[in-house]
Amino acid sequence: MSETFTPSTKNILIVDLNNEAPFPTLAVGYLSTPLKQAGYNVEVYSPLAFGVSPLTRDVEETLLNYLAVRIRLATHPLIEWTNDLLYNLYTKVRFRPTRPFINKTKEVIKAKSHDLILVSAYLQYDRLFEVIAAQAKSEGIPLLLGGPFFNYPEVNEQWIDIQGVTAIFGGEPEFVLENLVRDMLTQSDISLYPGIFTRNKQLTGRAAPPLELTEKLPIPNFDYYNWPEKERRVLPIMAARGCGWGKCLFCSDITTASTRTFRSRPLQTLLDELQSQSEKYHSRNFIFFDSKLNSNLEIWYGLIEHFQSIVPQAKWVATVHVDGKGENGLEADTLKKAFAAGLRRMSFGLETGSQRLNNRMRKGTKMQRNAEFVQAASVAGISVRTTVMVGYPGETGEDIEQTIEFLTAHQAFIDRVAMSKFKAIPGTGFGERYNRRPQIYPTIKNLKWNFRFARATYTFTTDDKPRYRRAKAKLIKLVHQMNKRPLTDTAQVFNGLM
Repeated sequence: MSETFTPSTKNILIVDLNNEAPFPTLAVGYLSTPLKQAGYNVEVYSPLAFGVSPLTRDVEETLLNYLAVRIRLATHPLIEWTNDLLYNLYTKVRFRPTRPFINKTKEVIKAKSHDLILVSAYLQYDRLFEVIAAQAKSEGIPLLLGGPFFNYPEVNEQWIDIQGVTAIFGGEPEFVLENLVRDMLTQSDISLYPGIFTRNKQLTGRAAPPLELTEKLPIPNFDYYNWPEKERRVLPIMAARGCGWGKCLFCSDITTASTRTFRSRPLQTLLDELQSQSEKYHSRNFIFFDSKLNSNLEIWYGLIEHFQSIVPQAKWVATVHVDGKGENGLEADTLKKAFAAGLRRMSFGLETGSQRLNNRMRKGTKMQRNAEFVQAASVAGISVRTTVMVGYPGETGEDIEQTIEFLTAHQAFIDRVAMSKFKAIPGTGFGERYNRRPQIYPTIKNLKWNFRFARATYTFTTDDKPRYRRAKAKLIKLVHQMNKRPLTDTAQVFNGLM
C-alpha cells in the first residue's frame, strides 16, 4: 500500500439503485458507516429521485388496480399470451433511463473527482445501471457492483461484462468493506477476497460465506436521506438475517447474499441501535425487514418487553411466520402486549388457503393457526396484511376456492392482501428441484431461465382450466374489495410501506 494513501483525501460515491420505498435503504446505510468511520469522504446518490419515482405498496386500490391485476394474472388463452409481453413493456417503461435521470447521473459523477463508485442494485434496474457504469468508465473511475442476487455466479456472468464494471461483490460487506475499498484505491489485487467476482477470460470468484452476527454490526448511516414528510419518517432495521423457518420452496429471500442461513443479532445491540437511530433521526417509527421477526423468540419477546422503555411512544411494523407447531410468540396475550409495545402492523404469508398446497410449498403453517392468529392480532388492535400467491405448480381451482373461503371467513381481520403470481427464481428450492427433475412439475411448461434478472418465463397449465379461471377471477374480485378499505387510524403512518 502506498505510504501517501490517506482515506481523508479519497472521495467515494455510493449509488443506491435499491430504493423502492419512501425511506432510506438499509443496505446503503450499512455501506456508509464503515467508510465514514475510516475517514473517507462519502456521498450517496439516489437516482430514483430523478425521473424514476419510488414504488408504494398496499395503498387503497382503485378500479385501475383491479383491472391491472386481472390482466397480470390472466390464464385465459386469449389473454395469457400477453403476460410476458405486457410485463416486458412495463419494465421497459417503468425502469427506463429518463432524460432527467441521465442528466443528473452525468452531473453527479462529473461534479466531483470521485475515486471509486460503489453501486448497490436490484436487477430490474439494469438499464439504469448501464448508464451509471458507462459514465464511470468515461471518467476513468473504478466501479464495484453489489446487491442481493450477486452471490449467484450465473447472474454475475450476465453483469460482469457491462462496460464500466471493475468487479462484482456477492456477500455481506460490512466487515471487509474498509479493506476492500483501500485495496481497490491502491490498485492492489482484490481477487482473493471472498465474494469478489472478476472477468479474466472467464468469470472467477466465489460467494462470500454468511457473516456471523456475534460481532456488533455498524449502525447504518442515513445522513444522506431526505425524508419527504417529518411525521412519516420511518427508520428501517433488521434484528436478524435469514429466516428461522427457511424451507419455503418458492422463497428467494433465503438464498440471496445477506439472508442465506438464519443468524440473529444480540438483543442488546438491537436495542442500542433502536435508541440511537431514534435520537439521531428524530423518529419513533420503525419498519423491520426481517423475513420472520419471530424466528428468535428471545428477540421477539425482548422487543415487546423493552421497546417502549428504549423509545417511548415508538410505533413499528414487522413480518412474522405463523409456525404450524410449537410456540411461535403469536398467542393472543402476547399480541396484546406487542400492541402496547407499539406494534401497529403485521404481515404474514398466507399464500394459499389450501392445506394441501401449503404442504406442497413447504410453508410449515396450519390453516387453523393462521385463523387464530389473524383474529387475535386484529382484536389486539394490530393491522394485519397477508400475501397470497396464485399459479404455484400443481395449484387447482379447488385450492383457490379454499383460499377464497379463508379470506371470506376472516376478511374482517385482514386489512390488506398482496396478490402475486408465482415466480420461478433460480436458487430457490423450486428452482433446484426443477433443474434436477422437471417432470415432477407437470403444470410448468416451456420454462426458460433468464439470469440477467434471476427469473424464468414459463407457461402454467392446469387440468381444470374453466373452474380454475372462475375461481381466480372471484379471488381477485374479493381481494380488490378488501383492499379498497382504508387502514386503521393507528396504522396510517405505515400506509403504503409494506
